[in-house]
Amino acid sequence: MTSILRALSLSIVLAAQLPMALAQEKPTSPAQEKFQQDMKAAVLNGSITIPQLKELKENAEILKTYKASQTPGGPVDLITPWKAVSKMKAVMATVKQPDRDTLDQDLEVMMLNKEPTPVSTEAAPNPGKKLGKDIFTAVMHGKPTEAQVKTLQDSLNGLQSIKTSGEGKLQQFMALKKAKGDIEQTMDAGEFRPQDRQAVLNDLNSLGPQGGAGGGLRRGRS
Repeated sequence: MTSILRALSLSIVLAAQLPMALAQEKPTSPAQEKFQQDMKAAVLNGSITIPQLKELKENAEILKTYKASQTPGGPVDLITPWKAVSKMKAVMATVKQPDRDTLDQDLEVMMLNKEPTPVSTEAAPNPGKKLGKDIFTAVMHGKPTEAQVKTLQDSLNGLQSIKTSGEGKLQQFMALKKAKGDIEQTMDAGEFRPQDRQAVLNDLNSLGPQGGAGGGLRRGRS
């Protein structure tokens, strides 16, 4: 009887704290709404604490603000969403099953709607637009270091600035070659899903003149 009363008391306390912990604007998408409802369920199930819930909510808000701040032709920002997602993954790694799997799946769905404004280049518009999306996906689903994310971010911004730099053709070619080489080396060195790595390498192969690290980008990797 004592254990039952304690469980009921805990449920009442958690239920009272939930509105404050989840206080935010109305979800703007079905994915966000489901994530919020599943977080509530995880707390009531005893799978996650209120402080952990607040941290998830804070980082979800960061992702929401990040998406709203993206503008065509604006600077590429990979660090902000990567940090937010990394913190959310760290919290969810401590959530008890089966709520952990549920929240992981919710985050995966939410991330599909957080892709940044694509990078565009004159040389190859289609692969150029696709490159930013594929690198974003690789970063969010992989386990790169902050330095590696920064390199990818700088390389994308470098590619985006080539056509407005006013430099000569040779300088533009060298800038393109360096950015492609840096991206290739980072994708090889970092912990990324094979399919994400290959997608980025395919984009690079189609992006202007060949000439990544080692003289050419590979189509496959064992």
